[in-house]
Amino acid sequence: MLERLKQFYQLSQYLGISYRQEGDQEIFRCCTIQRTKDSLEIENTATYLDWEKLSAVKDKLVPVSLHIDSRQVLFKEYTGQIVDDESIKNIFPSYDAERFFKMEMQGKDRSWYAFVRKDYIANLLQRFLQEGFTIISVSIGPFILDHILAQLNSYENRYTLDKHFIEIDTDKETWKHYSYSDTHTSTFAIKVGDQPIKQEYVMAYAAAFSALMAKDLQDYSLAEPTVKDAFVTAIEKKKFKTNLLIFIGVFFFLLMVNALLFNMYYTENESLGNRVSTQQSTVKDLGKIEQEIKTNEELITQIGWNGGVSKAFLLDKIGASMRNFSSINLTQIQINPQQKVSGTKTVQYPQVLLIKGTCLSLNILNEWIRGLKDYKWIEKVNIEEYGSKQVGETSEAFTLKIEYNDQVEGN
Repeated sequence: MLERLKQFYQLSQYLGISYRQEGDQEIFRCCTIQRTKDSLEIENTATYLDWEKLSAVKDKLVPVSLHIDSRQVLFKEYTGQIVDDESIKNIFPSYDAERFFKMEMQGKDRSWYAFVRKDYIANLLQRFLQEGFTIISVSIGPFILDHILAQLNSYENRYTLDKHFIEIDTDKETWKHYSYSDTHTSTFAIKVGDQPIKQEYVMAYAAAFSALMAKDLQDYSLAEPTVKDAFVTAIEKKKFKTNLLIFIGVFFFLLMVNALLFNMYYTENESLGNRVSTQQSTVKDLGKIEQEIKTNEELITQIGWNGGVSKAFLLDKIGASMRNFSSINLTQIQINPQQKVSGTKTVQYPQVLLIKGTCLSLNILNEWIRGLKDYKWIEKVNIEEYGSKQVGETSEAFTLKIEYNDQVEGN
């Protein structure tokens, strides 16, 4: 309960922006995410090719987590030991902590470092501010991808997406290898959990997710004071709005309780008088109740709740018949389905199972159907629909209609 309450004081929506320079082209890839209770949804993604088009973004009121991938960012891999700022000059002789931001990640047997000038970051943030955006986090390098790799589909702990290649050491759960190249592109569809996402938006998603879960993840954001202040301000605004809503809610709740108490005492006297007249119409009311009971019994019979084969029996038998058909996936089972025919009128189809799902081939589906027909309680099996495969999928959708009898439960 306490954790649920804390969520109301946290920012639940973020806009991740991946800013990239390719030649003279500036590219802004945006991904908006929303957390609702225990679920996380990707609301939308979009790409803008210049500042003018970016200024038309409608999500400007949403806090922004910015990732920068430009010519101004220097990325280095190092296999030695870094002790302090002086030893960093072994890989970047011009490094000066007063002039540069530094971000690093320790891998299995090497480290990776990203550097960027502080004045460049300040100027870029100022431009975003002029366009009306509120930047609450800014990062460089590929490190924020580490926060979301576990959410992505991968093969042999290797991830190839949008010019990045990452190999994970499963024993230590650290990066084993990283490289950046135009040839690194995913050859299969990428999913975040069960949500598909184009590879060019993965970095923007990672930026948004890192900000959303900042208190639980390794911090790979730059220590830019104005950005940190903006994040604190956004949190305080969220807390103020939440407290205001709670205050208003409590106030109206007390008003409602007061009104209910007044109404209760006011109507109690009237209810005593009404009881006398109610008793006089007992016979009439009993007849009405009997009619309602009869109507409800008819409805229960129509929907198959009164007698017939147990629904658990039917589902159990269907599940048992699929033990040797792992390539068949069921998406929906309707028992005694109903269908609208006109207006609010519906038609009930008793002793019918309507099954929808997907399978790799018609031969597999037919083999399953032949097995179903061996059950004594199944009268008839028809393929109602087959086909309509979606783009990128290997399975075909199907719909089966099974007619069963009502006398053999337990067979």
